[in-house]
Amino acid sequence: MSIPTAPPSGFRDFLPEQVALRQDAIATITRVYKSFGFQPISTSAVEDLAVLLGKGGDENEKLIFKIMKRGEALERAHAEKTDLADLGLRFDLTLPLARYYSKHGSTLSHPFKALSMGPVWRAERAQKGRYREFTQCDVDIIGADSWGAEVEVITAILTVFKTFGLTDVKVHVNDRAHVKAEIEAAGIPAEQQNQVCIEIDKLDKVGPEKVRESLTALVGAEKAGAVAARLLAQGAAAPANLKTISDAIQAAVPGTQIAFDPSLMRGMGYYTGPVFEFRHASLSGSLGGGGRYDKLTEKFGGQPIPACGGSIGFERLMLILEEKGMHAGSSNPDAVVTVFSDDLRGRSLETATALRAKGLAIDVYPGGGKLKAQFKYADQKKAAYAIVIGPDEAARGVMQVKALKTGEEHALTLDEACARIAARV
Repeated sequence: MSIPTAPPSGFRDFLPEQVALRQDAIATITRVYKSFGFQPISTSAVEDLAVLLGKGGDENEKLIFKIMKRGEALERAHAEKTDLADLGLRFDLTLPLARYYSKHGSTLSHPFKALSMGPVWRAERAQKGRYREFTQCDVDIIGADSWGAEVEVITAILTVFKTFGLTDVKVHVNDRAHVKAEIEAAGIPAEQQNQVCIEIDKLDKVGPEKVRESLTALVGAEKAGAVAARLLAQGAAAPANLKTISDAIQAAVPGTQIAFDPSLMRGMGYYTGPVFEFRHASLSGSLGGGGRYDKLTEKFGGQPIPACGGSIGFERLMLILEEKGMHAGSSNPDAVVTVFSDDLRGRSLETATALRAKGLAIDVYPGGGKLKAQFKYADQKKAAYAIVIGPDEAARGVMQVKALKTGEEHALTLDEACARIAARV
């Protein structure tokens, strides 16, 4: 049986041009986030299952990539018929952040503005813009109970979109505290409230009829009707706190479209207050989102600390940027230094080092063989120049610099070659 060369479903390989574009995008996002005072942190890709389970992960808890115990611990688990897994890959960056803050909070500024980026994993059905491994770009403010935290997080993310030329992003907002009050008023018992929120959150994916059917199956027709009347009715007025937040965002980022969406829940059960999503006309799903989660640190035995955060759906952002024809800054070498012979390889390496020291990107041909193959390599790398140092050039202290587009060649000293290559003459 042949071994597959494609990655598993929901996972991807990236070509050099794609990686360059992704790295440029990450650099832009990081720069904007830092301009708002967010500080970069990094958390482990692997967490104890105790971190990932039982505190508001909801549907995503069913999608965890679990890691089996190892060695004697695995053998003992098999024998005792207990859980075979003790670790899992993180499915978002918020739960790890809460653990991180619970561990390191005493050494951090208060409130703390965190910038976190990296891959996360969910074992869900792969589809366009939705993968099993994907990157999130988060900003969070921990320790601030003011609505100003929501404004800061949303404004930072909108500024990222604006930097990429996406001026038509719409912000949808709701308040989970308001939703909870409405659900309680509809007579939904506490043990069913979170599942009701999960079903309502599916409205834009499955439509109102499917949501009503699932709510009826969950709580009965009468209560389902009461929930629909309170939360899904058209023309519902936004709570006052959301109006305050919206006004402040529109003052900070003029022209921002903001809509109150009473069916917006966000999938995570750890949200306790305002929640938000970013929508773009070219996508069926959201471009990012977040909300307030004031009790998440309780999971780690500490006091509840107010917190608010938001995330950019990086893979969906990349879809939009690629469809807009965005290209990365050039990652091609300025020149390729050929290797005339093994005896002169050291001279080629010395020349490359000297040119790099002057700020140029220089590739040295890694193999050996005829110059024709080396020139082809330089063309494939989209280098502007190829450099040849044969016995004659080595003896004279010069190098042949060939412009690959025109074929023009010049015997130049190091400084002359550096000036010509830098000027793209």
